[in-house]
Amino acid sequence: MTEESEESRGGEGPRSGRRHGGRFLTRFDRDWSELRLELARWNAEPGGNGFCGLNDHLLFVTFAGNTKRTEATIEDGPRYEGADFPGAVTFIPANQMRHAWHEGGTIDYATIKLDPGRVALLNAEAGNGDVEFRGFTNRPDPFVHQMALALRAEARTADPGGQLFADSVATALSWHLIRRFSTLAAPRPSGQPRLTGPRLGRVLDHIREHLSSDLRLSRLSEVAGMDRYHFSRAFKKATGHSPHRYVVARRVERAAELLARTDLPIADVAYQVGLSSQSHLTTVFRKAIGDTPHAYRTARRSA
Repeated sequence: MTEESEESRGGEGPRSGRRHGGRFLTRFDRDWSELRLELARWNAEPGGNGFCGLNDHLLFVTFAGNTKRTEATIEDGPRYEGADFPGAVTFIPANQMRHAWHEGGTIDYATIKLDPGRVALLNAEAGNGDVEFRGFTNRPDPFVHQMALALRAEARTADPGGQLFADSVATALSWHLIRRFSTLAAPRPSGQPRLTGPRLGRVLDHIREHLSSDLRLSRLSEVAGMDRYHFSRAFKKATGHSPHRYVVARRVERAAELLARTDLPIADVAYQVGLSSQSHLTTVFRKAIGDTPHAYRTARRSA
């Protein structure tokens, strides 16, 4: 991505602003007063460094795609090491700086900007004291993900009720941040197996690099260094999907890419993404995309 005009620099490095280690392939913005939405497809440069820290509360939601690897820190918090994945949510509280490094990959994502004054007002009206927010990188959050999908759909319409809808979403997201990611949030239970950082990155890398193979649960849990039972639960907690659903989604993504960019026979595409036959690919692809592989390829070539 390119540097943006909101960036500013000081003698000790960037204090505020936003710069991404890559480039936009597409980008669309929608402003609803106290909530602003950016939809983008972004390609990470290998070894690209970036930073982000604005006056708004920022939520980044990945819809599709992966980075090969992502490392990030927010202020002086713990370092994240893993990868961007579909369903991943990143939260950067207002006036906190996030530094990130990416190793290749393309993702479709949304940026949601919330007015911190609105969040503070809602919190004060509830009779709560001052709160501090805790940022994080690439955690599954089904609620935020669904709100981002709803905003994406709304942004593509000219519905006059869009402002009211966006206000409702802004209120819901503000309460979610207060209850889940602030000093008012209930402490999380400890002692449960976790799949984060380099361990999660190794598993996602293995899936991406071995889609044509038989990706058994036993092998994935071995890569993670966990038993199968705890791996399945930890994987779903980390990504929002079961291992099986996650692998199928990545196979469909890879198949769609091969169908659009190559002339491989559909049976060969099925083989390259680890599916047993052309009919197997057709069944899985139609369920996920809503079209057959042949129709998808024809439509993409026509476009």
